[in-house]
Amino acid sequence: MVTFSNGLIPGENWFKFIEMISAKTDGRWFFRGQGDASWALQPSAGRYDKLGGAAYRREDEKALFSEFQREAVRFHPEITTDLELLALAQHHGLPTRLLDWTDNPLVAAWFACRHYDDGKPVVIHMIHSCRDHIDAKPQFDPFDENMADVLLVRVPLRAARITAQQGLFSLHSDPSVAWEPTRSTKIIDAYERLDVPQDEKAFFFRMLHIFGVNDARMMGGLDGVCDTLAVSYRSR
Repeated sequence: MVTFSNGLIPGENWFKFIEMISAKTDGRWFFRGQGDASWALQPSAGRYDKLGGAAYRREDEKALFSEFQREAVRFHPEITTDLELLALAQHHGLPTRLLDWTDNPLVAAWFACRHYDDGKPVVIHMIHSCRDHIDAKPQFDPFDENMADVLLVRVPLRAARITAQQGLFSLHSDPSVAWEPTRSTKIIDAYERLDVPQDEKAFFFRMLHIFGVNDARMMGGLDGVCDTLAVSYRSR
């Protein structure tokens, strides 16, 4: 029998993953893949690597978002609510108080394992919501100082990448604090995680490619198409 250098059987964690997600079919489970198992569940607006050594301040975050609002209207005049604009900013790389989640576990696994040759173990987080999410309504203020610590929110799927990734977000009132889902009992009543060692990431990636979860499906546009074709060419 073939084994990896860490003693695992090829695909062992993949089949564990399939078993885990097969029991999560009630529509209230959400998933997030992270490309480094050591990363905390922390939004980019509060992360040290995004702050440039300065301390996090809500005023700075809101000023950054205001600048984005002024620019975004030129490209997406149809997106008008603050929460939708915040989601759009998130998907174009702006530091925000959002974390991406999805109701499709294969999508989460793809985001965890897409850089399968970088030598890092990865993690797939799984949370079970104990109440409904909040839709993006015009009056909802994602920067409300009286907002609960963490909320689960979903926005209309107007932007192509949000649609492809079946986007749901956790909205964090203080991005400088790492989130521990087991402490958010008002919105989360179950939490699990699956750690995937670096030796198994390529297997995950190949299996996801077979299921059609690839750059062309996830990222959209010709860049995604070409990345997917390049994988097929490399694997021929």
